Amino acid sequence: MDFIRYSVARGLLFATFEAKAGPPGDKMTMKCDSLAVMFTDVCDSSRVYQDLGDAEAHKLGSRCLKLIAEAARRNGGRLIKTIGDGAMITFRSVEEAYRAASIMQLALRGGVLRVKIGMHFGAVIETGDDVFGDTVNVAARVLARSGPDEILMTRECVDTLEPAQRATVRLLDTTSVKGRPEWVEIYRVITDRDDVTTVVQSSARPAAGPAALVLTYKGRILRLAASSGPVLIGRDSTCGLVIASAWASRRHATIDIQRDRFVLTDHSSNGTFVVDEDGTEQHLKREAHLLASHGLISVGIGSQGNPRDVVRYRCEAVASSSRGRARGAGSTAIQSEVTVVSGPDAPVTVFKTHARTEHRIAAIAG
Repeated sequence: MDFIRYSVARGLLFATFEAKAGPPGDKMTMKCDSLAVMFTDVCDSSRVYQDLGDAEAHKLGSRCLKLIAEAARRNGGRLIKTIGDGAMITFRSVEEAYRAASIMQLALRGGVLRVKIGMHFGAVIETGDDVFGDTVNVAARVLARSGPDEILMTRECVDTLEPAQRATVRLLDTTSVKGRPEWVEIYRVITDRDDVTTVVQSSARPAAGPAALVLTYKGRILRLAASSGPVLIGRDSTCGLVIASAWASRRHATIDIQRDRFVLTDHSSNGTFVVDEDGTEQHLKREAHLLASHGLISVGIGSQGNPRDVVRYRCEAVASSSRGRARGAGSTAIQSEVTVVSGPDAPVTVFKTHARTEHRIAAIAG
């Protein structure tokens, strides 16, 4: 009969397994601990191989993995394994994982390869050179939800961040994970790049920061103050604004305030259509959009295709004097996380200026 012997050492639980059927002395040491588990992966790697050819794409992928491993190592991470173009890494703290992920994305910005990152914090089981358990499964699920250049993490990660780091994350979605009865909250790290690329700029903006956002749907009025926190829009009954439309996903989109602006972020498969005050309609698919002073929101289909389920929005503006202070605080929080990574195959220098964070990459593309 198999048996387990437990002992406690240095505050950690250790278990030693010895199987009756195994060779004499064949043992496996298992350590249970709480770690931050990070997964990284290259987005659309098939296209890269087609465009560049196998040899060049493989060369780039190898250097990308080396850069990721070096950034992790310099921030206390342990590379568990590589999986194709991706990696699984563990960290003793979420703060270390956050710093490493920020460096990875900064270093790869503007390159051919674009990486997505997902992480979760919780109990794991370490056996030899591998790690497994529910925390690993959730981290993999978060990675699957991530997109190019994104860093996503669960609420368990956010709760352990220091204030400066916590100020840079926003709720993106809530989702279910197989085998877990509770919903998992997924947060996204907002970087200085979001103002220029990730966020689709509105054609018109309010002249001042918003005090509130007023949503009107089928006679219902929902008023969101700047301090209200994110609200989910979708078909699910748990959403803050329930859209009774076959075009709506269960958790279709989130409206949140980011750097003093109300931002709509699409999570759906069909996308979200936003009409700004000048009549311009934009189709968002897993993108974020700065809402203008007023307009329309249509889920899953253009506003002309389903006018009955259109949501009208209106921003109530306040004086802009506080906006600059808030934006400056946010920039400081992001810039304070920048460090330097330097490796023999892919040296990266990350540095700061008074206006924004800059970076340079040498030799990553050969």
